[in-house]
Amino acid sequence: MQQRVQAQPAQRFQLSPVAIACGVLVMSMSNLAQAQEAKAEKPAADAKSTTVVVTGIRKGIEDAISVKKNSNAIVEAISAEDIGKLPDTSIAESIARLPGLSAQRVNGQAQQISIRGTSGDLSTVTLNGREQVSTSASRVVEYDQYPSELISGVTVYKTADPSLVGQGLSGTVDLQTVKPLAFAGRTIAVSVRGERNSLGSESPGAPNTGNRVSASYIDQFANRTVGVALGFAHSDKPNVNNFFETWNWVEGNKGVPDGVKAPQGIKALAITGNSKRDGLIGVVEWRPSKTFTSTFDAYHSELKQDEVRRGFEVPFESWSGASFSNLNVVNGLAVAGTINASPVIRNNSFTKESEITAFGWNNKFTLDQWTLVADISHSSAKIKEKLIEINSGRAAGNISYNYANGRDIPTFTFSDSLSDPAAIKIGGKFGDGYVNVPSLNDKLNSFRLSARRDFSDGMISSAEVGVNYSKRDKTKEHLETGFDKIGDGSFSSSVLYGPQDLSFLNMPNTLSWNIPAVLAANFGPYNAVVLNPWGATKNWSLTEKVTTGYAKLNLDTEVSNIPVAGNFGVQVVRTDQSSTSNALLSWPIAALVPITDGKVYTDVLPSLNLAATFPGEQIVRFGIGKSIARAKLDELNAAREVGLSNGKTGTPNGNGGNAKLDPWKADYVDLSYEKYFGKKAYVSAAVFHKQLKSYIYKQTTPYDFSAMNIPGATTNIGTFTQPINGQGGKLQGLELAVSLPLDLITPVLDGFGVTANLSLTNSAISIKDQRFGSQSVPLPGLSKNVANLTAYYEKDGYSARISQRRRSDFVGEIGGPGGQNELTFVKADTVVDLQLGYDFSSGFAKGASLLFQVNNLTDTAFQTYSGLPDRPRGYQKYGRQMFVGINYKM
Repeated sequence: MQQRVQAQPAQRFQLSPVAIACGVLVMSMSNLAQAQEAKAEKPAADAKSTTVVVTGIRKGIEDAISVKKNSNAIVEAISAEDIGKLPDTSIAESIARLPGLSAQRVNGQAQQISIRGTSGDLSTVTLNGREQVSTSASRVVEYDQYPSELISGVTVYKTADPSLVGQGLSGTVDLQTVKPLAFAGRTIAVSVRGERNSLGSESPGAPNTGNRVSASYIDQFANRTVGVALGFAHSDKPNVNNFFETWNWVEGNKGVPDGVKAPQGIKALAITGNSKRDGLIGVVEWRPSKTFTSTFDAYHSELKQDEVRRGFEVPFESWSGASFSNLNVVNGLAVAGTINASPVIRNNSFTKESEITAFGWNNKFTLDQWTLVADISHSSAKIKEKLIEINSGRAAGNISYNYANGRDIPTFTFSDSLSDPAAIKIGGKFGDGYVNVPSLNDKLNSFRLSARRDFSDGMISSAEVGVNYSKRDKTKEHLETGFDKIGDGSFSSSVLYGPQDLSFLNMPNTLSWNIPAVLAANFGPYNAVVLNPWGATKNWSLTEKVTTGYAKLNLDTEVSNIPVAGNFGVQVVRTDQSSTSNALLSWPIAALVPITDGKVYTDVLPSLNLAATFPGEQIVRFGIGKSIARAKLDELNAAREVGLSNGKTGTPNGNGGNAKLDPWKADYVDLSYEKYFGKKAYVSAAVFHKQLKSYIYKQTTPYDFSAMNIPGATTNIGTFTQPINGQGGKLQGLELAVSLPLDLITPVLDGFGVTANLSLTNSAISIKDQRFGSQSVPLPGLSKNVANLTAYYEKDGYSARISQRRRSDFVGEIGGPGGQNELTFVKADTVVDLQLGYDFSSGFAKGASLLFQVNNLTDTAFQTYSGLPDRPRGYQKYGRQMFVGINYKM
């Protein structure tokens, strides 16, 4: 049954002074640069022609401008400054600086990318044009699996192209590796960097230093008919996270008046550890003749994360025995008071191992006016997590708290010590110990054939047809169990460290211990992880078979002496999705019933891209079409849990996934104006409009349970909570961008330059998702304002760059065990990065360059809230990441 998403009246854009200033800058730069062009048209008679080799920051910018300028679609691009030198240490951070894109931080660095105000699930990531799997339970690709040193460029498609297979609703991010035959000769590059986190080591034995090492080798053989590229990248990154969380704000706590919301509980942790990643690429390109090219490329990365989480948590809900008193109520919130509650001391360990493997073999044959392409590819991902929780508690005591005055972290005063080993015992309301071991496997195989016919005259420059078949299999296994302590739960002095310092969170010190030693001494054999029947619905498998056929006409003509290029075509996409899992009939039935469900559907996706080139290197682009994004993989799982309203008898109710979901669907229109000044600079202004036809959200609806034959059910009609398809709404935006070397304005500023963009996005979509109760929430991933500014200097070997990216509040996804994500409100944040360097162009050190870099220069915290900004939820500080290194190329 479809539920209509509430649509609010369309709102006008509220242009801030920053937006107005950016617009003025765009126009003024256009006028100034036109004056520069006018001067350039009258060269001096005795001017000598010279060849200027552009390198470094300017080279990366100019290459990216060329990609944008020469594309038929509306795209954004990033190009490496040199081999192994993308602008940032993370691909996601570089992508997040592009117009209309923004990033959400995870573990202190950009990881999830939103395109034009939509969540990461609505975009697709490809590697060399081939769709990639993910290490999350959904479709979101986690960019930290792709070392920036191994990527030569990125192209973000904002409008569809009929030949672009696997494209997303909001856009497609294509990561590209090098092509060895495109290089003039042998190239070797090496980079070494040391890393340090400004927060230092805040837990016993935890690292606060790391390193990054990379090497690339490119060469050509057999009279330049064979090219080879090899790349390796290693990183060992310290993870430091000062973590505080409020467990939402709820009604019904003991001692709290009706209608007043109070904290559900709190958690304060010092999280320390490290992430180690190794990445490899290999490319072999064979071109025995001008008519045939065969390319094989392979990519592999492994990421291992180890964390120790020390601190405490306190449940404030009535079930835990907690009670409130002496309350200060403001706007319906108990923002201060006293709670009698029992703290739980936490010393937990978390490990995560993930790997991605991808390879493809592309064969291209050209004969006369025909080009035939055959491509076969494979992409797979494996992920395994292990969370070991050791719980220890102490008797209830009074806790004073104060959230008033908009504090980022509230103040707490505890009447009893949380670090006294004599008063703290293993066990408590959360049990003694718990181990949680989720794992995911994702595999995607694809095969593609295409044929293109070129034409020498007429408005149609070529025609292309093709077909792509892919099969994706994803499985999730979630093992978990509790385990009991041996003895009375007392700690031996030999297993204890000094108290864990939580003063950076304004919290008391807590008891800290050697986790492996405590496991051995207090628990014995705890590793026998068994499947918990109550979590059996967390285990599922999904198969997705997608056949895509397409036809495309490439256009190259003139209209009233104006050159017009572009393409027109259609994709026909047939999807066959099915899932196998369990239906759990809850206590007292306590039975597992295997279940398989699915659906087959077909989508027709026409698209048109036009680019008209006017005098003065002015380009107006227009795009229109239909796009889709298939539902999240974890939402498509067939698992369900079913119970009865009175336990043994009554009306059935349940929750679960939905293997019959249709995809997100949208009609879109894009219009862009771009003014170029050769490859050096450009200014642009773009508007877009998306009409979402189908949206997916979680809701409770009437449901017929007759097929399940539930014992004790007094009726077959009950309620079921699951993701469903609803009607959509509007999403629209304005994007302004400029990239300008300042010597175009005056020679005095030679070496200086800026790139800047501003995106204003608005949506009338307001959804009622079951996870937020009765509250309506905006479209996940939507920040109304996103701004990026980079200022750089590069001359005589010296280089400097400072970048700032900012996004306003949005609803984001926070990762949980097994790749599961939870929606929450994320506060606006601003991240500043700094980079200084020097390149040696002569002497014994020629080819070497020095680098100093600071990420998150202002140590900006990542903050979340529960529904409204005055209800704080999460606060995390990751520190500044500082790098010192050397690069060498020969």
